[in-house]
Amino acid sequence: MKKLIGSFLVSPEFQRSLLALPVRAMVRATDGFMKYSTAFKMDMQIVERPHYSYCMLKAAELAVRLGHDRISAIEFGVAGGNGLVYMCAFAEEVKKMTGVTVDCYGFDTGEGMPDPEGEADLPYWFAAAQYRMDVPALKARVPQAKLVLGNIRDSIDGFIEEYNPAPIGAIFNDTDYWSSTRESFRLYDKIKSHPDAFLPRQFMYFDDVLGSETEMYGPHNGQILAINEFNAQQDAVKIHRNQNLLSFDHLAYRFQIYYAHLFEHPTYNTYVGGERQEHLQDLLKLKAAG
Repeated sequence: MKKLIGSFLVSPEFQRSLLALPVRAMVRATDGFMKYSTAFKMDMQIVERPHYSYCMLKAAELAVRLGHDRISAIEFGVAGGNGLVYMCAFAEEVKKMTGVTVDCYGFDTGEGMPDPEGEADLPYWFAAAQYRMDVPALKARVPQAKLVLGNIRDSIDGFIEEYNPAPIGAIFNDTDYWSSTRESFRLYDKIKSHPDAFLPRQFMYFDDVLGSETEMYGPHNGQILAINEFNAQQDAVKIHRNQNLLSFDHLAYRFQIYYAHLFEHPTYNTYVGGERQEHLQDLLKLKAAG
């Protein structure tokens, strides 16, 4: 009965209902002594950053299917550091749930945003020196995180060689600018020389693809322009908005989750169907006659 009730509460139908809000509040209030599972709290949408949780957990699950026990998660644009703090905390949950260790990296200038390069960087909304970081305070808060400080156009070049990261499986991109997002994609220049630094498919979150009438994000500026240009310029890697989450209209972050397909990665074609494919095949078996 407990399992049945849990399945009902996390179903999309219930999550869309008017009852979902008070039930979420009740789960939050009772979590201290009920000790709900992390998976249940994710499905109930009461974790602090569900989009970060989703990408990190799913990347770890893919890693397990590919035989990895350690991966990396990167945040481009750390700012105050709340996202990186959450990543480090949730990495412990991922370890408990999957056995996979997640190393957390944060790229930032440490001094706020650089100067915008032009109109595509939305200078009417973003400006130099916004979102400064208190570097000593953040390092003290999450000493296990690896901060990569400096302008991304400079720090991205030697990152793989210097840090030798475990396969990168989750990327959170909050660089704001078109130019900084463009520079972050240069990470993929290292796939051929360092394939072990990447999972063949990655879970990505882009912060600045949705906004208000003030930001006016679109295909001709900001992060969306950077994604479109990147996809048009080469065929080895393609970045696209997820398709499997789009029907779940109770998930506020569904339009900001993207996937990167690293088509030339040596393990891209490694079969990962496993038990899920077996389950689907069982459902499709011819039923016995009446």
